[in-house]
Amino acid sequence: MRGSGRFLNSKMKIDWLFLVLVFVLTCIGISLVYSATVNSEPIWHTSRWFRQIIYFFGGCALATLFAVVRIDYWQRLAFPLYFLTIAALAFVALGGGDAAKGAGRWIDFGFIKIQPSEFAKISFLIAMSKWLSTHRVNLLQPKTFVMPAVIFIVPFALVLKQPDLSTALVFTAVTIVGFYWAGLTVLDLCLLLSPGASIILSYPHIPYSQVLWGVLLCVVFLVLLFRKMPKKFVIFILTLNIVCGYASTMAWNSLEPHQRDRVMTFVDPMRDPRGAGYQVIQSEVAIGSGGLFGKGFGEGSQTNLAFLPEEHTDFIFSVLGEQFGFVGCVGILILYFAFLWRAMSICRLHLDPFVNHIVSGACTIFFFHITVNISMTLGLMPVTGLPLPFLSYGGSFMLTCMMLVGLLVNMRYQGSQLESNYN
Repeated sequence: MRGSGRFLNSKMKIDWLFLVLVFVLTCIGISLVYSATVNSEPIWHTSRWFRQIIYFFGGCALATLFAVVRIDYWQRLAFPLYFLTIAALAFVALGGGDAAKGAGRWIDFGFIKIQPSEFAKISFLIAMSKWLSTHRVNLLQPKTFVMPAVIFIVPFALVLKQPDLSTALVFTAVTIVGFYWAGLTVLDLCLLLSPGASIILSYPHIPYSQVLWGVLLCVVFLVLLFRKMPKKFVIFILTLNIVCGYASTMAWNSLEPHQRDRVMTFVDPMRDPRGAGYQVIQSEVAIGSGGLFGKGFGEGSQTNLAFLPEEHTDFIFSVLGEQFGFVGCVGILILYFAFLWRAMSICRLHLDPFVNHIVSGACTIFFFHITVNISMTLGLMPVTGLPLPFLSYGGSFMLTCMMLVGLLVNMRYQGSQLESNYN
C-alpha cells in the first residue's frame, strides 16, 4: 500500500448513489417503525422511531470513522478487534449479559444496551478477510482450513450458546463466501456443505426426507466423479455424509425448544396457530391483506390492533406489505438490489484481495439478512430473529449496518486508488 498516513485524503471518491440508497432505505424504515408504534408510544422523544433516528445519526458518525481509516490500519486491527469481541461474546455466554425472550444477548451500560453478536459480525469479517487474503484454501489440503476453522468456530459457538442460531449462521455464510474468494470452486463448496445438507434432508419430519437424502448422496457422488477426486477423498466425503445423515436425530435434540418449535411451525404453521405458528400466520395475513397497493400509510388492522407481534423489528416487512401492498414490497426489493449491486461493483475497482474479501463479506451479511428476514415473513423459512437492514428497529443492528456502509465506502476509495496505482 502506498502512503503512510493514518487517514485517507480529503479527495475521497464517494459513490453518492450508494449513499442515497442507504438514506432512502433508512427513511422508509423510520417511517414504518413510526406507523407500527405511534399508537402505543404517544411521547415522541421516548418513542422507538425517534430513537431510531438517533441510532442512524450515531451510525453516520461511525460510518464516517470507518470510511476514513486507512486500509492498512484495518489489517493491523483485524485480530485485536476480533479478540475484543470474542471477550464480549464470552462475557454474555457465561451469563454476564441481560436476557430477553429466553436468550442472553445484551450488555447493559446503563445509558445504552449493546448486542456484542452484531459487532462481532464486523470484527469476524475483518479477521477472516485478513487471513484468507494471504492464505488460499484447497479442498485436498485439510491443513489450509485449520486457521479459518478456528477463526470461525469460536464466535459461532459463543453466539450459539446465547442461543442465537440465526446470527451464528451469518458467520457461516461469510465463511463460505470467503472460501470461494480464497480458491474454492462452487462444486468444492457444495462438497464442503454436503454433510450439513445430509443432516437437514435426512430429518424424518421433513416430507420425503429419505428420498431427498438419497438424491443428495447421488449428486455428491457425481460431483466427486466430475471433479476427479482421489479415491480416499471420495470414500471420506461419502462416509461423512452417511454418518451426518444418521446423526440428524442427535442434531435435532441439541436444538433449543424454541428452535425446534420454529422448524416444526415452518413445516406446518397450523399445528399450533395460537402459539408457535401465530407469528407466521399473522404475518401472511398482513401481507396478503395489503393487496396490490396496500391500505395506506398508518392503516391496517394487523399493525394498528397489535395482531402482529414484533412488527417494528423482525416483521417490519409485513408492516410494509399491509400498508403499501405488492407494489411497495417490490419497490423495497428493487432498492435492496440496487444497494447490493452498487456495493458489489466495488470489486471491479481494485486488485487487492483483502478489499475483495471485505466487500464480498459485507454484501453477504446484508444479503443473508434480507433473504432470511423476507422469506421468514412470507412463511418460506422458519421464524428467526434476523432483522431487516435499515428498516427494522434496533440500535446495535443499525450501528452495525452503518459501520458496514463505512467499510464499503472505504473499500471503494481504496479500490479506485489501487487501480490508478496499477495503471
